[in-house]
Amino acid sequence: MPRMNRFLPLLVVLSFITSIVYVADMRLCPRFFSWVAAMPHLDKVMHCLLMGCLAWVANIALKHHRLSLGSIRLLTGSCLIWVIVAAEEYSQQWFPARSCDPWDLLADSIGITLAGLLSPSAIQTAA
Repeated sequence: MPRMNRFLPLLVVLSFITSIVYVADMRLCPRFFSWVAAMPHLDKVMHCLLMGCLAWVANIALKHHRLSLGSIRLLTGSCLIWVIVAAEEYSQQWFPARSCDPWDLLADSIGITLAGLLSPSAIQTAA
């Protein structure tokens, strides 16, 4: 797959999630976010799914490259997404419409971890 085509799904998913974050930060759609908040655990499920999808496409774009930390080998895409997500979650404390929630970060981390575990390279290693 040509280099740019490899990154296109990542750019699409990243643009979609960035749009959601922007709309939430600017309070542009309070009715929708009130509805999400009213549904038990839907916010956490969405965090898990969205960040899992983002990590999935990042790992594909980076051809499942891995970083070595001693004997541990982590997917580079998953690590990059986790750092970005953690920074974004931390930054929410400066937006009146948002709150820095460690449970959101946990849901994000679960999605990112699941995406890594479902990676073709992880499945081949386990087989």
